[in-house]
Amino acid sequence: MAFNILDIVNGTTKAAVGENKEYKDIVLNYKDIVITKHNNYSMEDLEEMAMSIEMDGIQEPLILGRVNGEWWLASGHRRYSGTDILVKEGKSRFENVPCRYKDMTELEFRIALLVGNTFNRKMTDYDLMNQAREWKEVLNQARKEGLIVLEKGQRIRDYVVAILGESDGKVATLEAINNKAVPEVKAEFEKGRMGITAAYSASQLPPEEQKEIAEQAAAGQDVKCDEIKARVEEKKNRREEEAKAQNVSDTDTAEEEKANAKKLHAVKMIEKYYIYLNDEEVGILERMLEDCKRRKREYALDEE
Repeated sequence: MAFNILDIVNGTTKAAVGENKEYKDIVLNYKDIVITKHNNYSMEDLEEMAMSIEMDGIQEPLILGRVNGEWWLASGHRRYSGTDILVKEGKSRFENVPCRYKDMTELEFRIALLVGNTFNRKMTDYDLMNQAREWKEVLNQARKEGLIVLEKGQRIRDYVVAILGESDGKVATLEAINNKAVPEVKAEFEKGRMGITAAYSASQLPPEEQKEIAEQAAAGQDVKCDEIKARVEEKKNRREEEAKAQNVSDTDTAEEEKANAKKLHAVKMIEKYYIYLNDEEVGILERMLEDCKRRKREYALDEE
């Protein structure tokens, strides 16, 4: 079966407006709906959403996937949260909510959830980071299941870039933050106290230095990208200098070993042809041996 991301996007978005016949209408008590671990995006203005629902009701149904007999929420998390606020205020008449659902596998649900988050909400850069990671995981799983086949030279990231509508460079930056930043830096990135450039630059530093920068941001200090970049550059230059020094050392060692090997070869060849030495040459060798012993004593080396 071919994997067509546009079909999935269109199917989920059309479900929200009732145009996808595969989705069925149902009214459920919102408490019967499962919020999965896969939804980890920031939500804002929930009080305003609750007020809107109280005044006009839920204008668009929640989109659900029925996975293993459970109702999993794929789209409409702010509406769900607004409903929860009203019910907890004692307004139980809002418990039952309009929904549309479709039977799904867990992979299909995750794709539907991602589509709902990608195209139906305003996301922060932190949200985009999570979104890029989730899409990469889902698309890799789809590839394992044979639902997607990459053409030669194509990467999963190419799909992620196309879906998110972001540049390849930005997606790569977000991926680096997700993979290399310590939890403290990610927390400040999520709260908006560190921008994407600062978070990326910090992620290039050792963990302890990352934590130090995160603490500064948490304390309200102005974490300047240029300063972080300067620290990263300093680390890079230091590593390059150490590498050069090591290369010089390795070269010196190699040259020394080569010279010693040449000497050893000469000694072994003399041992092989010693019967052809005359008395004068033997005398020269004996004096050379004594001279070598003297130099060894001068260098404070033990006699063998």
